[in-house]
Amino acid sequence: MKRYIIQQGGRMKKRVIALMQARTDSTRLPFKVLKKILNKPMILHQIERTVKSKCIDNFLLVTSNDKSDDKLAEIVNKNGFEVFRGDKNNVLKRFYDALLKYDLDDNDIVVRLTGDCPLHDSNIIDESIKEFILQKCDYLANCVEPIYPDGFDVEVFNFKSLKIAYNEAVKESDKEHVTPYIRNNKKFIVKNLEKLPIHNDWRLTVDEPSDFNLILKIFEKFNSNSFDFEDIINYLTKNNDLLTINSHINRNEGYLKSIKEENKSAR
Repeated sequence: MKRYIIQQGGRMKKRVIALMQARTDSTRLPFKVLKKILNKPMILHQIERTVKSKCIDNFLLVTSNDKSDDKLAEIVNKNGFEVFRGDKNNVLKRFYDALLKYDLDDNDIVVRLTGDCPLHDSNIIDESIKEFILQKCDYLANCVEPIYPDGFDVEVFNFKSLKIAYNEAVKESDKEHVTPYIRNNKKFIVKNLEKLPIHNDWRLTVDEPSDFNLILKIFEKFNSNSFDFEDIINYLTKNNDLLTINSHINRNEGYLKSIKEENKSAR
């Protein structure tokens, strides 16, 4: 098993595991991750773009053990990518259980991605991983203080922090969304990617039909999956009327809704 790669100068590289969470029972757009784009399920486009990363050592799709996700697991497996199936609602537990197979050290690195971002760019993922290593922190994200359009979110943290969150988190929102316990706890060193925002008001993720319609137009424009973030920016800058297709939807609507419901039930 690969633990560390000895780089030039004798320095050791931490192991980097990327976990992409996905399920098929979305309430706003059921089976969205399996919707076809250029005759291929959306989730496969995102995985293929992600694994171009130069920093990731292992990639794993983490989905639920519910029967509704059988098709998703089958399709991803058949296309040569590893799948872990675990707790349906406690995604924090699902992440932790998935990572146990790798026998990680506390300082090994976990990357959290969500499977509703088919335009994601491996260069943007690598940027956050490299910055996390340079900052020597426990957690770093490019989305808590958004740098990029919604749909290019990356969260990077060490395995030790995830393990602590798994053992200590109590709130349902912390378990469902994996990282809030780390982000909101002063025991962790939390950083944001420091960079000038690049169209961080744009919405290029998929939660609703209008989101998918915009993503479909972008893929159809390039008629391939080989374009990068700069190509997307150039295209949408010249065709910014397309951005009105889904501009009515708020960023992080799902997380904000779960917090609101949790606070309501606690009254």
